[in-house]
Amino acid sequence: MPMMILPFFILLLCFFSLLRNRSQQSYEKKQDSFWEKEQRANMVRKKDISGLDYIQIPLDEFPAGKFPDGKLAALEGTLQNLGTRKILNLTGQSNTDLKLQYGPANLPVLSDCDANFTLLAKTILAYGERLAELGHWQEAIQVLEFGVSCGTDISKNYTLLGSLYREHGQTAKLGQLTETVRNMDLLLKESILEKLAQ
Repeated sequence: MPMMILPFFILLLCFFSLLRNRSQQSYEKKQDSFWEKEQRANMVRKKDISGLDYIQIPLDEFPAGKFPDGKLAALEGTLQNLGTRKILNLTGQSNTDLKLQYGPANLPVLSDCDANFTLLAKTILAYGERLAELGHWQEAIQVLEFGVSCGTDISKNYTLLGSLYREHGQTAKLGQLTETVRNMDLLLKESILEKLAQ
């Protein structure tokens, strides 16, 4: 009986060995491709980035100082500070992609711009949430709509805005938001669309 199992066992070992080799070759090919791309990226000359689509925060349109609240004041302070910095939405672009496009010398500046965008997206959501908590839903909508216009990748910005539209009978805007999300390249797009449809 054990002799009959041995050929099947050997075949099984060969099969797994073949799978492992294919997987190893695929991994090595991806690694080689990555390092080749990285090497090309490191050779790109510095390009002018002054004309990029930097995000401007419309501070004068926000309800800064309008409602006395400690949390709102802190968030408004963060937005004021961000208003003096360069901000770019570079979501989905790797450092290698940025170096290929703009040169490695620009990477530190672009990384700062991207970090500023991340802070902006988080602050905008927190600001909108706090305004909504305090019952200032029109101002919350205004702030969250700015987050959408920036292309934030925080799903709650979209779902909270959608729920405010729904609660206050703004069905046309809810439809527009759904269409906007449908046309965006968001990681959680299907989940956002599902929540907006509820």
